[in-house]
Amino acid sequence: MKQIDQHTLVRYFLKQVSEEEKEAVRQWVESSEENRRNFVRERIRFDASILVDEAAVGTSTQIVTGKRHRLHPALSWSLKVAASVLILLGSYYLYDNYRIARLAHTFQCVYVPAGNRTNIQLPDGTSVWLNANTSLRYPMAFGENSREIMLDGEAYFEVAKDKKPFIVKTGKYDVEVLGTTFNVEAYKEKSDFRTMLYEGKVKLYNAKNPEAVCLSPGQTAELVGEVLQVVPTTESNSYRWKDGLIYIEDKSFDAIMGLFEKFYDVRIVVNNKAVKDLGYRGKLRISDGVDHALRVLQNDFPFKYNRDEERNIIYIN
Repeated sequence: MKQIDQHTLVRYFLKQVSEEEKEAVRQWVESSEENRRNFVRERIRFDASILVDEAAVGTSTQIVTGKRHRLHPALSWSLKVAASVLILLGSYYLYDNYRIARLAHTFQCVYVPAGNRTNIQLPDGTSVWLNANTSLRYPMAFGENSREIMLDGEAYFEVAKDKKPFIVKTGKYDVEVLGTTFNVEAYKEKSDFRTMLYEGKVKLYNAKNPEAVCLSPGQTAELVGEVLQVVPTTESNSYRWKDGLIYIEDKSFDAIMGLFEKFYDVRIVVNNKAVKDLGYRGKLRISDGVDHALRVLQNDFPFKYNRDEERNIIYIN
């Protein structure tokens, strides 16, 4: 969304903007809490400046050295109001800083169950897509020095640019950026950890390995045992789960079943050993369901399946 500058806001307060600009201001204000606070601040500044300007031109009293002159009543009233507004402005800043400090210690928790995904906006305008079985914990307002969130699961980030670093803390590695697009997969109950960078630059580190590993676009960091390895990104469409698509790029049958378990909230038991190591490439819509996905695979894999509805298990035979 286009940023609204101070000049446009002043024209808005003076009622000198077009209907298109008025609508742009409204959308900007409603898009984030930070924009709303900036709007209120500029409005208070504008009102205070109008009162001071009116007081300055309200009389043409000449200053005479050594004599005391009584202020014109209208000027006296205007200056008192202006002073009151300025006091209010200072009080607002104090309250706003106190409020932000409190919100920085108030956390919002989001959990996405298996078979689902969702998109949320963080307080700084960062867009985050959360995959199935994922939880995210973030403050209602970010602090002065950094933007820290806690992730357990998989998420795709489009980070809003800001001088404060954006840090994704996971149970394995922390991912730090300034403004970029990337995908992180770090489920607490699994040993896997993977970060794929699409735009910008990120660095990864943890307590065991404080020396940061940096990624450039087109690179993936994968945890192999205890070692974080950087390799070229081969699954360029793996983040498309956020668009409701499963891209399978030369994955084994077992790996595909793992994806189905995550996206369709079902347990899959593979009893057919003949298909376990076979590879497959293709694209599926999540909304078509697991039965459709399995029927598509049956065109290339020699297997049958049956479902235990009560226990929510699919057996591959």
